[in-house]
Amino acid sequence: MTGRHLNQQRLQVFLYVTLMLGIALAAAKEYFYLNNGQGGQDWQIGAPQVDVIAAQPKRSLAEIRAFALQLVNRDRQLNGLPPLVADELLTEAAQRHAEDMLKRQYFSHTNPDGQSPMDRFIALGGRGGVGENIMEQKGTPGLVLNYKLIERFQKGWMYSEGHRQNILRPEFTRFGFGIALNTARGEVYAVQMFALPAQ
Repeated sequence: MTGRHLNQQRLQVFLYVTLMLGIALAAAKEYFYLNNGQGGQDWQIGAPQVDVIAAQPKRSLAEIRAFALQLVNRDRQLNGLPPLVADELLTEAAQRHAEDMLKRQYFSHTNPDGQSPMDRFIALGGRGGVGENIMEQKGTPGLVLNYKLIERFQKGWMYSEGHRQNILRPEFTRFGFGIALNTARGEVYAVQMFALPAQ
């Protein structure tokens, strides 16, 4: 075999290996970053709505709330449940709790004053039973509000049985979402609130 033929053969092998490596990396990206998994034996989770590898632009609070509701309804619909509707009072309760956890540095459904989610909702004039999911993330300086963050939180809640039960509870009809962050410290607190029909 001549040196020319040997070099051509090596080039073909190199190109083949490069192609296979590219395919493998694409598959790994799809599996590790763009895949929400299959859910569980008796529940499902929807496909991600964003490419969580790609850079995501900063979003307004209104956009974040709309996207949070979109993800909840994606997963409810996939599990045969009717969509929830945004509720201003629930959203206010959720936002206040997120901001309070950030300000007073705690992570709990019950605030330092002993108020439960139901107590806080009633104090705002709310009616109907409620459920609440909370999420905390720390140690990410420079964090900004974007869809990637909310997609990751939704996945975390769906893979946690107690939180998933709130998301997929058939009786809930209303939804509120709050989020508060300190960009310098890299801290964020998010709150989902759900409510039964108002009596």
